[in-house]
Amino acid sequence: MSEQARACAAYFRSRPGYRRILEQLLKKYRSFGRAAGTVRLDDATQEECDAARGIFGRPFSPPLRFQTVRFEAALQECCFQGVSLRGVLLKEVLELYFDTEIKTKHELRQTLDSRFSAMLAQVLEQTDCDTCRRWLQALKDPQSGGYQLLRREAARDLEGTQRYLLQACRSFEQLERHTQGAVRLAVLSAQVTSDPHELDCGTLCGKLFQYLLSFRSCLDYPENAEQRDSLYYENGVLCDSISSLVTQVGLVLHAGTEEHPAYRSFRQKQEICTLNLANLSDLTGARSPSGRVYIVENEMVFTQLCDRSGQFHSPLICTSGQPSVAALRLLDLLAADGARLFYSGDLDGRGLSIAAQLWGRYPKLFEPWHMASDDYERCCSNVVLGETSRALLRGCAGTPLETSAAAVTSSGRAGYQELLISQLEADLTETP
Repeated sequence: MSEQARACAAYFRSRPGYRRILEQLLKKYRSFGRAAGTVRLDDATQEECDAARGIFGRPFSPPLRFQTVRFEAALQECCFQGVSLRGVLLKEVLELYFDTEIKTKHELRQTLDSRFSAMLAQVLEQTDCDTCRRWLQALKDPQSGGYQLLRREAARDLEGTQRYLLQACRSFEQLERHTQGAVRLAVLSAQVTSDPHELDCGTLCGKLFQYLLSFRSCLDYPENAEQRDSLYYENGVLCDSISSLVTQVGLVLHAGTEEHPAYRSFRQKQEICTLNLANLSDLTGARSPSGRVYIVENEMVFTQLCDRSGQFHSPLICTSGQPSVAALRLLDLLAADGARLFYSGDLDGRGLSIAAQLWGRYPKLFEPWHMASDDYERCCSNVVLGETSRALLRGCAGTPLETSAAAVTSSGRAGYQELLISQLEADLTETP
C-alpha cells in the first residue's frame, strides 16, 4: 500500500464523520468490484455533510447523496497534510481503513464454491458406502436434497460442517452393517459419535442423516414428526418406540409362526389392547379372524363401541386421529394378510383427508365406513369449517371420498362420528 493511501486512511480515522460514508463505499465496492453505484445517507448528520464537503469542495445537506466513482475522482484531487492523493485508489484506502481485503460478491462466491467442493471431495474419499457416495455426488447440484442446508452451514463453519457430514455418512454405514432387526437412534448415534444425541432430529448431523435416509428411500425430506418417524422406521431405525401407539381389540397377532400368547389372552377376553412401536417391531404378522377389520379415528367412539366388544364379529382399531407409525405398521401387517379395511372418521377436512390417505396406501383393501353423503346428512353439525379444513377437502379429489367431500364443502359444516355410533355398533355386532 502507498504512503499516500495510509495517510488518507489515518485522516479518515481521525474524523468520525467519514465512518458511515466509508461503510457505504465499502458495500458498493464489494457489490460491484469497482467504484460504482450511489451512496445515500437519508439521515446524514451535519458532521457527515461537512465530511463530504471536505472531499467534494461543495456543501451538502440531507439526504446526502453522491456517486462512488465521483468520490474516488474527488479523492484523488485532495491533499491531506501536504500529501497529494493523485493516483490513489479508493479500494486501497478502504482496505487500510477497515483493515480488510476487499473481495467482490462474485469472488467470495467462487471461494465458497471451491471450499464446498473440496469439502465434499474429502468426505467422499473417506466413505466406501455406495449410497453415501451417490448422495455426496448428487450434492453438487443446488437442487439436491441437503445442498442448501450444507451450503449455509459450510459458509458459517466449514470444518464443523465437514465433521458432521462425515459422521452422518458413518452413521449410515453403521446402519447398513446392522442386519439384526431395527436399531435405536440413540444407540446408533453413541456407537458412531460417542454422543447419543448427535443424531437427534434438531442437530445438523441428525438432519443430514435424515437427508441420507430420504435419498435411499427416494422420498422428500420429512416435513413433520410423523413423516420423520415413518422414514426412520422404514429404514430400520427406532427413534421413539414407546410413544407411537395404536389401540385394538380382537386381532390375532403373531410372533414367529405362533400367535403371541399375551395378545392371545387379550383377544380371547375381547379386551382392549394398546400396542407401541416396540411391541409391533417384534411381531411377524397380524390377522383378522373374519378377514375384515374396522377402524375409527376417535378414542371416545372406540371406547363407546368397545362396551359391546364381546359381541364383535370383527376386530376394531383406533388410530387416535392421524395414523401414527405404529398404526401404519399394524395396518401394513393386516394388508399383507389381505384383510379388508373399513375406515370411519369425522366428515370434515381432517377426517376425510385421513381416509383418502389410507385409500392411497391400501387402494385394493380400503373401504370407507359410514362416510357417504347420506351418512353426512345424519351427522352434520352446526360447526362451520375453517379454511384449513376446506383446503384438506380439496385433496380428496380423485378418491372414493370425493363425493362426500363435495357435500361437506357445499354445506360448509363438519360432520362428527359420535352421531353415527348406533350405525357403527350395528355393523360390528350384526352378522355382515
